[in-house]
Amino acid sequence: MKILIYGAGVIGCTYGWQLAEAGHDVTLLVRKEQKQLIDEQGIHIICQDFRNGIKNTVDTVFRPHVVDGLDARNDFEYIIVATNKIQLPDVLPVLGVSAGKAHVMFFQNNWDCFDEIARFLKPEQYFFGFPFMVGGGREANEIHCVISGMKYSHTPIGEVDGEMTPRVRKMVQALDEAHLKPVLSRQILLWIITHYATAAGLTAGILSAGGAARFVNDSATIRTTICAIREGFSICLKRGYDAKEEKANKLYQLPLFLSVPIARKIYGNEALQLMFDGHVSHSPEEVRQMIEDIIAYGIKYDIATPHLVKLKEII
Repeated sequence: MKILIYGAGVIGCTYGWQLAEAGHDVTLLVRKEQKQLIDEQGIHIICQDFRNGIKNTVDTVFRPHVVDGLDARNDFEYIIVATNKIQLPDVLPVLGVSAGKAHVMFFQNNWDCFDEIARFLKPEQYFFGFPFMVGGGREANEIHCVISGMKYSHTPIGEVDGEMTPRVRKMVQALDEAHLKPVLSRQILLWIITHYATAAGLTAGILSAGGAARFVNDSATIRTTICAIREGFSICLKRGYDAKEEKANKLYQLPLFLSVPIARKIYGNEALQLMFDGHVSHSPEEVRQMIEDIIAYGIKYDIATPHLVKLKEII
């Protein structure tokens, strides 16, 4: 397939690299000032790959096709939008004019931008996914990424209405060829919105503990974090999204005397710790926005968020 990756961060570069390794024709859309450098030097990727049950360190140079603009006459079959949520106001007007006939997959944290997306694109133009397999950060011109090998790490994809359309199935096939564990979701917005609440609580907890390694050894902070996530779930329910309907949220529904030790074991995973630390270190604006969003919606719906506010104050 001919695929454009919109966003040259950790997620876009890592998924783009893996899709290219699987034989797909990958182009990266970058800022004008980045194009010449990437054309000449490629993208240096240092990857800790935990798939297949072992840690494999890969040091490589990814050399995709590179463009610094998008034209409505483009011949891409798919555009994967891998920017963060904060950048969507700049991305959507471009897509509204220049997406052409490409299918657009939004591939980032999202909480409240769905109506805005619908202002610029028709329903038949886009669908959603989430890059749950990959994390990390950037240092200078190097991408430092992690690909998880955990049993429950995967790449959920789906249409808003839950239909299993040919375009979604084709993307699933491509990601499967890249060994990125795609899973068709019939409730993709439920997955994305409740994950946003989870991620806001988790990143707040990790930041307040001083990093992922300290977090897993701090049962009190884990307890507060789980309570903060539940506060987010209450807000999700008020918006019409019941976290109990998504099995990925099961851990946070358990009694605390069970969920805290299970969380310590899960979050003690090396790949997850590297992914968490990479996110909070290299995407501070997005992390701050996520925490503020949950607190603001708590005020909007008259739902108290004392645990999340406590973590924010510590940060």
